[in-house]
Amino acid sequence: MSDLDDRLLAAHAAGDQWGLVGLYAEAADQANGVDAACFFLTQAYIYGLELAHPSVPALHARLDAEGRV
Repeated sequence: MSDLDDRLLAAHAAGDQWGLVGLYAEAADQANGVDAACFFLTQAYIYGLELAHPSVPALHARLDAEGRV
């Protein structure tokens, strides 16, 4: 299991939704393919919306650029 997988699992276990926004965005950056990247971006975006996270506009723009909003 990768370090990122471990950090995602730990953040989920701890209920660290704020951290999950960044971790899922990081996973999108490392994804193999647009579909996988957009899956991770969607997860980051959903958590971001729930928290009014400052990265929401950037996440939305990335999803929009891929035609996913």
